[in-house]
Amino acid sequence: MEENKNIDQNNVANEAEKNSAEEIQNQPSSEEKIAELEKKLTEANEKILRALAEVENVRRRSREEIEKSSKFAISNFASDLVVVVENFFLASSNAPKEEIAKVPAIKNYADAILMTEKELLKILEKNQIKRIFPLNEKFNHNFHEALTQIESDAEEGVVVQVIQAGYSIADRLIRPALVGVAKAKS
Repeated sequence: MEENKNIDQNNVANEAEKNSAEEIQNQPSSEEKIAELEKKLTEANEKILRALAEVENVRRRSREEIEKSSKFAISNFASDLVVVVENFFLASSNAPKEEIAKVPAIKNYADAILMTEKELLKILEKNQIKRIFPLNEKFNHNFHEALTQIESDAEEGVVVQVIQAGYSIADRLIRPALVGVAKAKS
């Protein structure tokens, strides 16, 4: 019986040695481990770079959106304000110049209107709002709306009458200039 016990112990010891030799043989070498870890590191670096690029893209898009919003946020206000500006132009262009020259009180009033008009234009320019008054310029369908064609000696397609000035904010049209365009005489 003791002999069987010794044989069993030997078999168990042999089996343990065999299993441990197989485990050692099945374990990857240190070179394989290094290669696997380098591969994982490369993948992690690529993921980090992609994530950083995405964050930078989101940041850039957000910055552009904020700039665009701030630039064009005043467009509704500006479209209402240009009506007032045009009324000042209308008032100053239709002022009775002879009467203004004769009466100092009327001259002071007319000067005040001109000063207010100039200040309004400065404020508009400061906010990148431009007046489009294309008299004697080539017709541009992006900024002008032709209401009529007028027989004229001017070159065909040139604006010969401005019915209503247009306005734009940083190359974005608020309202087109309403114009009359030259056509050849019949």
